Amino acid sequence: MKLRISSKLASVHSGLEVSTVDGEVLFTAHTDPLSSPRTTRVVDASGTEVACYRTSRSDDKDRAHHIDFRSGVSMDLKRSFRVSAKTDEAVIRVQPQGWMVVTRRAWTSRFEIRTEGGRVMARAKQIPALRGDVYDVEVLDDARVVAIAVLSMIARAVIRDDSPSPV
Repeated sequence: MKLRISSKLASVHSGLEVSTVDGEVLFTAHTDPLSSPRTTRVVDASGTEVACYRTSRSDDKDRAHHIDFRSGVSMDLKRSFRVSAKTDEAVIRVQPQGWMVVTRRAWTSRFEIRTEGGRVMARAKQIPALRGDVYDVEVLDDARVVAIAVLSMIARAVIRDDSPSPV
C-alpha cells in the first residue's frame, strides 16, 4: 500500500491529510494551535478519532511525543541524532514497542519505520516537486497502517523542525 502525506490546502502545519496515491483520503490530522502541550488529533475518513498525539511546545532538544491510539495502545517517542555532531540523520525511538524511525535529510528527505528486530515496516521519501512537505510512504505492514500513518506524520514534522534555518 502506498500513502501520501501532505498539508491540507490553506494549512501550513496545523492540518494534514493522509491519502492513497489515487487521492482517497484515509486520515486527516488537526493540531490545536493554542493547546499546551501541542495536541494533534487524527481522524479516519468516517470522522472517528483513531489517535491523539502530544508534544511539549518547549521540546526542541528531544522532539518527544506521546501517542494514544483509540485501541488503547500508547507510544512514547524521543528523537536523538545518530552522530552527535551531525543533524542530518536522526533516530526516533518508539517505546515500549522497541520500534525506531530512522530519518535522513538531504536534497530529498526520507525515513524508515523499523521493528525492534530491524524489519522495515514502511519507507518514505519526500516529493520535492509538490507543494509543501509531501511524502510518499510505502507501507510494508498493512496490519499496522494506522500506527505507520501517525508515526509518519510525526517523522515528517521532526525532519521539518530539525532542518537548519535559512540564513
